[in-house]
Amino acid sequence: MGEEDMEEGVLPGKKEKPPPASNSDIATAGLPTLLRKFPHLLIAPVISFCLIVALCSFGIVHATNASYDLEGKQARDAALGAADGLAQELSSASKAALSLAAVVKMSPNWSFLEANFHVLAEELFRQSNEEGNLALMELTLVPFGRVRASLGKPIQRNSTADIFSSEYVDEFKTWEVVEASGLHVQGPVPLINSKNLAFTFGYPIFFPDTDEDESWGHPDNITHPTGCPGPPCYDPETRKKYWGFVGSLVDAGPVLRGENVHLDRLLSDDLSYMLEISSPDGTSGASTFVSGGSNPDKVTASVTVALPGNSWVLSVYNPRQEEALKLRDGLLAMVLVMAFVLSGLLLLLLLSSK
Repeated sequence: MGEEDMEEGVLPGKKEKPPPASNSDIATAGLPTLLRKFPHLLIAPVISFCLIVALCSFGIVHATNASYDLEGKQARDAALGAADGLAQELSSASKAALSLAAVVKMSPNWSFLEANFHVLAEELFRQSNEEGNLALMELTLVPFGRVRASLGKPIQRNSTADIFSSEYVDEFKTWEVVEASGLHVQGPVPLINSKNLAFTFGYPIFFPDTDEDESWGHPDNITHPTGCPGPPCYDPETRKKYWGFVGSLVDAGPVLRGENVHLDRLLSDDLSYMLEISSPDGTSGASTFVSGGSNPDKVTASVTVALPGNSWVLSVYNPRQEEALKLRDGLLAMVLVMAFVLSGLLLLLLLSSK
């Protein structure tokens, strides 16, 4: 054994073990070179990356989907509550029209109706105001389509319009209401002799087994509406004859301005809304008459405001549902970055031990 070997402390036939590679050594040697030399070291970082991404992504997606569904349910529940509230507020007008129709069916003779109309109308106004619904504006009797008795509050309009005339037949959809043979809601429509807008409730009344020339004592001494001597105003086979309309009107102004407790509640919950008249084919979008909030054109949930002979569609948008999706995307991106960083650090640690 040579003196030099003894001085260096190296046993004969033994080679000195190289020290572990430092980060500077890895950088000097080159990461691709080390990976080609030790490819098995990639297994643990890759598995670590996949596990972190899979587990974290599952938790994030599950949590945000639950939040998304919850916000959607809250929007739908709020829309249903507002729709039911609006329908209930309009019910006072429908009740008044049906009550008036019951009296006409009991005794259709004009002399009886003229003598008792104002007493009955005053009572129906009083009942409607007690219910606290949308303001009832007017009650009318419209024999053979001509306004002959009306009570309006706070303004008495004293109209004698013929709603079968060409001036009004399209605006009030007279033929549709007659053929529907039931309570029918329209509006908002401009009132005759007024600049106000109203929701109108029209109820056509028919009597069976009636002679074609029956007038029920009409003050204008007529026996049928303008331009309607036959069907649908009179059926010669069944002898079913049209008496006329009873109508009630509700002030549309507060709803059109968004001044409604049910619509206000949607805004207080940070929800946007759009109220539309449903199209004849059942689709919405025919006419939007009121909207509110910052994004009324977006929709989270849509519900129907069920009305007699018609319907509205109330669409509600919940911005928190979209925020849940943005949060999910941000968290998933953060998970990818963190998984890459942690896997990279693990790889460097494994390479430094070689």
